Amino acid sequence: MKHLLIASALILSACATSTAPEPDHKSISVSDSFVATEARLRAAIGARDLTLFSVIDHGTGATSVGRDIGQSKLFVFGNPEGGTPLLQASPEMGLDLPLKMLIFTDRSGKTRISYTDIKSLAARHDIEDQDERLKAIARMLRDVAKEAKG
Repeated sequence: MKHLLIASALILSACATSTAPEPDHKSISVSDSFVATEARLRAAIGARDLTLFSVIDHGTGATSVGRDIGQSKLFVFGNPEGGTPLLQASPEMGLDLPLKMLIFTDRSGKTRISYTDIKSLAARHDIEDQDERLKAIARMLRDVAKEAKG
């Protein structure tokens, strides 16, 4: 009986790990400071036809309530020409647009850049027939993150 329980646990464990979904976000480590990374991210967004709608300073928000999460800023940006067709395909895509990119310090103090994969967002909202647009947006996000990384 003991062997049957162990075998069952191993099979269930293998099934659980083999069906785990791909992460829906990209996260990269940066060797430079938070401040330098932020400056490069602002420049990368500004160098494209993108509007920086807002920067949400999570770190300052946490400090205002007596907590410390390190440095953390969410950049909200986009381009109506790229995003509007996605909103036309699924109005609920407005929950995830404009695009967002997060710069934060992790628990070890390293600066990281994270963003949600646009293809995952499109899949979440059942958007079809937008492959070329999604590839272009994915490429732009990858390039912006790469430039911000330095």
